[in-house]
Amino acid sequence: MVLEFEFEYIGDNDYFIYLLQFYAKGYRCSFDRKESKIVFQIEGSEDELSSFCESLKDMSNSIFLKKFDVRAASGLNNLDFHLGECEKFPYITHLNSSAYVERKELLANEWDIFCENEFSLDGLNFEKIDKNNFHTFLENALQILKNKQEIYLKNHKGSYKLKLFDKEFECDFLMACDIKAIQTIFVCSNENLKLLASLEKPLIKLRLNAMFRKKYNLDLHEFKLTLAQDLFSFAVCNELYNQDFHFLSVKKIEEKSKDFEVMSLDEKIVILQGFEFINYKARELIFSKEDKNMARISYILSRFKEEAFILELSKDYEDILLANKEFNLLKLSLPKSFKKLYEEIQEDEIGAKLLSNFSKEFPLLDEEFTLKNNFYSLFCILGRILNLDENFNIAGEKLLKIADETKMPRGVKIDYRLKEDKSFDYTRTLRSAMSFMLAGVDSTNIAYGAVESLSYFLRDMYDELRSKKQAQIAIVSGSLFEHKSLLKNTLKHLRDCKLSNAPLRI
Repeated sequence: MVLEFEFEYIGDNDYFIYLLQFYAKGYRCSFDRKESKIVFQIEGSEDELSSFCESLKDMSNSIFLKKFDVRAASGLNNLDFHLGECEKFPYITHLNSSAYVERKELLANEWDIFCENEFSLDGLNFEKIDKNNFHTFLENALQILKNKQEIYLKNHKGSYKLKLFDKEFECDFLMACDIKAIQTIFVCSNENLKLLASLEKPLIKLRLNAMFRKKYNLDLHEFKLTLAQDLFSFAVCNELYNQDFHFLSVKKIEEKSKDFEVMSLDEKIVILQGFEFINYKARELIFSKEDKNMARISYILSRFKEEAFILELSKDYEDILLANKEFNLLKLSLPKSFKKLYEEIQEDEIGAKLLSNFSKEFPLLDEEFTLKNNFYSLFCILGRILNLDENFNIAGEKLLKIADETKMPRGVKIDYRLKEDKSFDYTRTLRSAMSFMLAGVDSTNIAYGAVESLSYFLRDMYDELRSKKQAQIAIVSGSLFEHKSLLKNTLKHLRDCKLSNAPLRI
């Protein structure tokens, strides 16, 4: 008897196939992988296959596994599949976490890694955690944490300081001591619970619930959360939860690589940062390059066979609208001061009249900016004009936050257009917003309209490429798409628009 499993797995790594092979040891089986499709066949008696299916319950679920089907097959494919040398997976899995909870047994994971972390009491002198010192370090850690002091852990991503959460959000993220603790202060969907409990144990930003915010009079609306990634942290959290402690505060004090962070959006997984789950050869190539962001974009392009239009909108780099793998269609050169902006607005009669009327209702600003030529900086300029904050970057962040949090179905139509020489006419965009301000339109409507209208502008550029057969798909990339208002509108309005399954930022 042969069972055939068909998996849709979008991760560019070998972790999932390795796990399948691990749990299929002793069986005759075959693999076939083409892009995101994995076909796995396994042969055995009815009892043997029933036992194998039961063993899969011990296999940790990956965020990259989208769906699977299982069916009977007529015979085993004669496929010569060799996984080759695999990258070691250093984190806790269901195999060793369940062994600890159920039997207090210390097991290595399926890759034969027990615990990657090193332990320290002072953040200076670290000692590798092994089975011999595990319980001693665990007792020390619990005693120190309950005395409201810190412990330190180090792994391949850097060094971390941990202490009991004291309702102060002066850390980088929280670590829940148990998945059941999350709902005590966060609003967490079933989808996000599954992501947090996955093989990869990502960071996820969640909303704080209204009751907790009211009790502690918090202006903060959301914060990052994760679950324990290694067996030692898991044991610490498990013992603390049994003593009615719910969260640890975690501060990263040394960074070797970014923590893996995702967000969910309409049943899609958006990878925000962290390259550890990218194929290690590709990862090494990306980080060997001087321009790592362009190397990241090249990697994204390599994952798609179709003619792709890359929408690279960033907070940290110049924006790129990349066609034919090499042509940046965006010519954007923003002014470095409000003085320069106002001079350009006044270059025609309509603009001069607008600025004159605007100056009677709103202050004209006298500031210079340090900025990148990207739409994020344009939002920062608009945020200052709207007087959302006196700080340039904070004004832009507040504009995007307003757009992300509003429930309005649509905003006012802000003017995004190119000049005759195909450079972006940012004065038109800002004049449009200023006209709406004079008309009495509120900041929320203008902020959301600015973000929504940018997606329409991207759609129009993309549609022109499609009409010329120069693009078949659009791929969103870059840290500006961390904002759900822009990402939702872009995915909604652009046909065949895809997430890259690579981190938005590097």
